[in-house]
Amino acid sequence: MNILTDTTKYKYKLFFIIYFILISIASFFRFPDVKNELKYFVIIDQLIENKNYIILKYFNELYPDKPPLYFWILLSLRKFSKDMFYPLGLIFTSILPASITAYLGFKLSKLYWNEWMAYISTAIFITLPYIFGISLVLRMDYLMIMFIMLVLYTFFKSYPKDISSINIFFIYCFIGFGILVKGGAAFTIPLFTIIFYLYLNKDIKYLKKIRPIIGILIILLILITWFSLILTDINGIQYIKLILGQETIGRMIKSKAHIKPFYFYLKQLPFTLLTLTPFFSLGVLSNLNNIFKLDKWKKIDKISFSIFFPNFIFFSLLSGKLEIYLLPLYYAMIIISLRFIENKFIYSKYKIYNIILFINIFIFLICSFSLPFYTKNYTLKPVINILKNNNNVYSYRFLDAKNISFEINKKSIEGISSDEAININKNTLILVRNKYLNDILEQNFQIIFQNRKYTLLKKNS
Repeated sequence: MNILTDTTKYKYKLFFIIYFILISIASFFRFPDVKNELKYFVIIDQLIENKNYIILKYFNELYPDKPPLYFWILLSLRKFSKDMFYPLGLIFTSILPASITAYLGFKLSKLYWNEWMAYISTAIFITLPYIFGISLVLRMDYLMIMFIMLVLYTFFKSYPKDISSINIFFIYCFIGFGILVKGGAAFTIPLFTIIFYLYLNKDIKYLKKIRPIIGILIILLILITWFSLILTDINGIQYIKLILGQETIGRMIKSKAHIKPFYFYLKQLPFTLLTLTPFFSLGVLSNLNNIFKLDKWKKIDKISFSIFFPNFIFFSLLSGKLEIYLLPLYYAMIIISLRFIENKFIYSKYKIYNIILFINIFIFLICSFSLPFYTKNYTLKPVINILKNNNNVYSYRFLDAKNISFEINKKSIEGISSDEAININKNTLILVRNKYLNDILEQNFQIIFQNRKYTLLKKNS
């Protein structure tokens, strides 16, 4: 069972190819969520409208929340094909980076574990319900994770030998590009991981070999180039102040949103790590229990624990928290889980691996086949088809409704109160979420569309 035959390799490679094809097909059946993904549509369309590709704006207000690189990629796809923009965006900025991340994880596992477990861990990683779910969401997280994984793979494949100058250059360029995708996590995660790993190896002096001073200069050069471009705009100084203050220090110390207690991730991980939760929990406890017996640890254990532990503590201490912020740590969490199974279930470990993989694939297929039903009943796609080119549209207690403005060729969708709704003109349409429907519904309104989440009303008189 420990021998990995050519036939087994072929089956796994075929599985990865089929999975990539299926998840790419699934992207064509998804419709963007109105709060975040359609918001990115607005930002991109404003870039095109304003012909300013440096300063991000959201309904003509400065949007310093995110760096620009991700939006530049989406902008290229938007210009290439507006009708196919969303699935192409998912494929090129989520699915493809997720695949590259998985491949780098495979290479690392093959190098410091074994080829068999490299295939198994990669298969379980890409099919983990939370992981494949996130890979079908238009966010910059996976693009940043790809750059983080490129940094870590380049470092770990070289250690403890001297790292070549070209690899050092690439490490810091990857960090810089990762920062331009989403921000400081692309710097802190590699930093904490490498330092903690060297600490476990009692080899902190190795830091000198990766030339941190040169690295900081490379990263600063990338950021200075970006800030210099920003300063060419009349709002440049204000924009930089918001980036460095509100969106960097502010998110760490006192976030304007997503404020959660320090134990938030401890509560969420059991759900996002399904089907590996019990094995991961016991794996972490086992690692902590053996923290003073590091000479008995395999290199893959030190690598996975170094990626997970210091960064988990760091993210838990930050003010703003979201489940997706921990996405760069999931490769390590899966390794920790599978290593526990490998050590504690010696004779039945492959059976457990296969059961986990089977459950993951089963959930993936159910979710994939449910996408058309979900799109019809829980998204705004049917509403957008009705509202296109309709000028008399308002929303009620639904601020994010304005994010569909560009999709229906309208500058904005204004919100109105219940009193204003009663006095609007005949044939005016109002978009409302079902949970607030009873607040506004009265006899002069006709329901012209309703699914399980949204209702579109029409004023009759």
